[in-house]
Amino acid sequence: MIFQCMFAAITPILAFGSAAERTTMLTYILFLIIWSTVVYDFIAYWVWAPNGWLKSYGVLDFAGGTPVHITSGFSAMAYALAVGPRRTVNFKSEKPTHLADVFLGMTLLWFGWFGFNGGSELAINARSVNAIVVSNLAASMGGLSWIMTHMIWKRTKKISLNGFCCGAIVGLVAITPASGFVAPVYAILFGIIPAIICYFACYIKKFTNFKYDDACDVFAMHGIGGVVCFFFFKV
Repeated sequence: MIFQCMFAAITPILAFGSAAERTTMLTYILFLIIWSTVVYDFIAYWVWAPNGWLKSYGVLDFAGGTPVHITSGFSAMAYALAVGPRRTVNFKSEKPTHLADVFLGMTLLWFGWFGFNGGSELAINARSVNAIVVSNLAASMGGLSWIMTHMIWKRTKKISLNGFCCGAIVGLVAITPASGFVAPVYAILFGIIPAIICYFACYIKKFTNFKYDDACDVFAMHGIGGVVCFFFFKV
């Protein structure tokens, strides 16, 4: 119960990240309570409960791709649209202000993801070890795929630390539902393909009329990454 409580706690935080700098702490607390109760709890039941309707259709989700990443990603877009953009945001030139914080956050997430994916087996066995190995491989390949895509698309020789961090997170998002079921060799694909797609998904808010201020690109990385992984895993 406490282990699943961590999933329930971190999911609304992902969704809330899209509206950074635009809401108060009280608003955040109310959002966390209401959203967790009426959105996350039901979808987690659909996927993981023995009689959940998605479970009954044969949906395999080892560690939360659907209830955590797809749900938080699309909720992040809805939240960003509801609160509106920041007054000073520049969609075409927005960059991280402190890469050291970005890198530190990514490393903590990467390490913590081993607990989420490996721990979802609720046992120490070959499947839990496999979940950790494939998670590490997908994150590594996702980071490399993102920076290579950036270098080719932007025609630059500069390696982006922020890009590597984004790609690593996408790789972890993509492998999450499949981490207990796929061999390590397939984890390479789970890192490469979603990272490329999510890289271009980040341009949705920059170069289209459908502009929304997703401060942390939660929709592009978690929402799109989760959907891509869902269909990719089925294939």
